[in-house]
Amino acid sequence: MGTAEMLAAGAGGGVLTAATHTIKAGSRLLINTSPEPVTNWTASVAEDVAVVGGLWLALSHPAVFVGGLVLFVLLAIWLIPKLWRAIRALFARIARLFGKETESPPLEGVRVTLGRKSIEG
Repeated sequence: MGTAEMLAAGAGGGVLTAATHTIKAGSRLLINTSPEPVTNWTASVAEDVAVVGGLWLALSHPAVFVGGLVLFVLLAIWLIPKLWRAIRALFARIARLFGKETESPPLEGVRVTLGRKSIEG
């Protein structure tokens, strides 16, 4: 394996790890706002089962694991923006409890393009 392949594999692993952490931390933040304990331990057990099941699948059936990994990446692309909006709404609600102003700062000189749509600030 050459240097370019190793660099690509390392970058891909880092991006995948960051996405996994973002989904786990974001969902935990939203789950922990629930006062009842059932969701917390259910999420914890589901995480443990997913890790053990993923390891078993990677070692026993690598092709199936890669298919599941592709599905996870697609789910992450769909879910991370939704989690981000929910977390921002939660922090805005908390800020309102303490009487803080929650307006977002203006995005001066920033241009965001998604497909054909473009937003300029």
